Amino acid sequence: MDIAQTLQQAVNLHVSGNLEEAEQGYRKVLSVNPDHPDAIHFMGVLAYNRGLLDAAKTYIKRAIELIPDNAGCYTNMGNVLQQEGNYPEAVAYYRKSLDLNRNNKLAQSNLGVAYTKLEQFGPAVDAFNAAITLDPQYTEAYCNLCETYKYLGDYDQAEACCENALSVSPDHVQAHWNLSLLKLLKGDFENGFKAYEWRWQRDSTPKRAVTAGERWAGQPLEGKSIFVYEEQGLGDTIQFMRYLPLLRELGGRVIFEVLPPLIRLVSSYKDLDRLWVAQRNVDTRETDRFDYHIPLLSIPGIVNTTLDTIPGGSPYLSADGHLSKIWEKRLGKPDKFKVGVVWAGHPDHKNDANRSVLLSYFRPMADMEDIALFSIQKDKYEKWTDTDPAEVFDKDLGEEICDFSDTAAIIDNLDLVISVDTSVVHLAGALGKTTWTLLPFSPDWRWMLDRNDSPWYPSMTLFRQPSHGDWDSVFDKINASLFGMLEKKR
Repeated sequence: MDIAQTLQQAVNLHVSGNLEEAEQGYRKVLSVNPDHPDAIHFMGVLAYNRGLLDAAKTYIKRAIELIPDNAGCYTNMGNVLQQEGNYPEAVAYYRKSLDLNRNNKLAQSNLGVAYTKLEQFGPAVDAFNAAITLDPQYTEAYCNLCETYKYLGDYDQAEACCENALSVSPDHVQAHWNLSLLKLLKGDFENGFKAYEWRWQRDSTPKRAVTAGERWAGQPLEGKSIFVYEEQGLGDTIQFMRYLPLLRELGGRVIFEVLPPLIRLVSSYKDLDRLWVAQRNVDTRETDRFDYHIPLLSIPGIVNTTLDTIPGGSPYLSADGHLSKIWEKRLGKPDKFKVGVVWAGHPDHKNDANRSVLLSYFRPMADMEDIALFSIQKDKYEKWTDTDPAEVFDKDLGEEICDFSDTAAIIDNLDLVISVDTSVVHLAGALGKTTWTLLPFSPDWRWMLDRNDSPWYPSMTLFRQPSHGDWDSVFDKINASLFGMLEKKR
């Protein structure tokens, strides 16, 4: 066997995405030479590509022992560690790679990503600029630098990075996607929602194949049926279902599909004609027939939404009256000012580290007079629950909540909801409840910039971090505002 030729064939298969045959080739090489450093290294990269991080580390560690002066091995070990979330060690490996080869643009850019995750933004910017200096057409580095500038709150520089990437590669998906979010964040809905359609080109966006009807792009709806399906989180569904009445005003018969946790809540919504229960990754049934179909978050762009034309008003959802009475008895505390609290989102959310807060931040509220605190946090995430909820809340209602209809009924009995950026704030806003939303310094696009109100939810007040990671200042304002509100009610 010609080892060099077999290895090259395996590498070519690997690059083309044929991982199974590539692995067979690498193993052939290793069957002849078990210590072939390149075959071991590439087996590690292949394991990384498959998400087998422990195996990847084992292979690449062995490759480093065999070829300690190979910069690529250190870069790839850094990639594995970064995927694990071990950013300090990833930085160490990227820096070792750069000690061996200062012209490694991939190591420079990935080093910048790791520094950003560690909130070391200055070194991150330096690393990205070093990568761009090595290759002024390095679009991925521009996109990564964009993300860092967003964290820093320098949105003009972030937008400039997107434009630089697009000047090199006009169809670069990530650059278009980043630019859409920046436009929306700045309130430029006209251009932002149009560019938001680039999400369908992203590998991470789940695709929905709908075989019946045709995609709606603004065609006349008079006498036609249109199938609207949710595509992102439950909070997004609550926020954007406000567009369904517009479709009916255009003469359409609206078929709306939502996931089970929203069924009871949405079933009472009057501005739709038929409600379907969705299951993740399951297409519509063969018997389904409709004239048009559209994903929910594409509607704003089609109807040319601007800040002044956001539909829906508030409230546009309501709690079930009977369920509300049941929860009224469970809550009790008739003479208290009742506040519902959510302190953390799901840990798998990509922005969880920025949007969630430690439960202990709410501890001072428990000492205020005439207040009753209720946890409406359905799941207790260990990372953020640093104190016993029993020491903070009068009642922890999380385990009693079945779905969003229960949450709506609880909120209906509260005076105030205080929450980080999760689906609960969308529900509370859609119900017209007074809501205080806690936002990180670099917020999600829908909350925009430099305002403490939301055009999406008139009953909502936004409390923003004045600098990255500064929740202390946010809670100083929250506690002062809550104390003032209680004083007025006495």
